[in-house]
Amino acid sequence: MIDRLRSRLVHDEPVYICWSILRDPQLIGALARQGFDAILLDGQHGFHTEQSCLEGITQIVNAGKSPLVRIPVGRWDMAERMLDFGALGIVAPMINTSEDAAAFANACKYPQLGERSFGPAYVSDLYGVPAEEYLHAANRSTFALAQIETREAYENLDEIIGIDGIDGVLMGPGDFSISMTGNLIPDSYGPDTIEAIADIATRTRNAGKVAAAFTDNPDHFKTVKALGYTMISVMIDQAIAEMGAQIALSRVKD
Repeated sequence: MIDRLRSRLVHDEPVYICWSILRDPQLIGALARQGFDAILLDGQHGFHTEQSCLEGITQIVNAGKSPLVRIPVGRWDMAERMLDFGALGIVAPMINTSEDAAAFANACKYPQLGERSFGPAYVSDLYGVPAEEYLHAANRSTFALAQIETREAYENLDEIIGIDGIDGVLMGPGDFSISMTGNLIPDSYGPDTIEAIADIATRTRNAGKVAAAFTDNPDHFKTVKALGYTMISVMIDQAIAEMGAQIALSRVKD
C-alpha cells in the first residue's frame, strides 16, 4: 500500500524507525518483520549503496513496512532513484537554506510541485498498483524530509519548511550540537540545544509538517517524543545485533 506511511502520519500515530547502516538484505528483512513501522537505510554515514537500497527496500515493502533512505549530501539524482526503487521517504542531510530545500523538493516531487522524472515501472509493480495510480499518489504519499543540523538551518527553519514539497524535517542532534555550541564533541539533546530542538518540533508541526528525529537510545527517544516528534529512530541495526549477542551470551554464561 503506497499510503502505508502517510496513513500513520495523518492520524498523528508515532512511527518507530530502525536506523540501518548494514547492507545485508536478510538482516534488513528480519528487522522489518519486527515491530518497527519503518526502516531507514543510511546512504550518508552508513554503508548503504544504491544496490543495497534496492534490495533493502524490496525486503521492507514485502514485510509490510515503510522504507526510508538517507541520501548523501546534495545527491538529488539518488533521491529520485530511491523513490523509483520504492522509498516512501527521503532524508536529505545539510539542508541549510530555502534554496537547498527547493532543490531537494524539486527532485522528489512530480510536476506541478517538482521535476521528478516519470519512470515508475519497478515501484508500481512493487506496491501492486498501476503506474498511473502511483503517479497520482506519489506526491502526497512520499515524504521529503529536510535534515536540520546546523545553526544556519535553524535560523532559516521557517523558510525551509515553507517550501512546497518539503514534507517535514529530521533533527540531526549531533551536528546540530556541534554547530550551535562550537564544541567538536557532540552533546546530542544536551542542555545547550534542547530548547532549540523543542522549538523546531513546535514550529514544524504548527506548519502542518512532519517532525522526525534521530535517536539511538531509549532515553533520547523518550525525550524527543515528549517534545512532539512523531517519526523517531529507536536504535541502529548494528547496536541491535550487538545487544542481541550480549543477551544471548550472558544467558548461557550465567
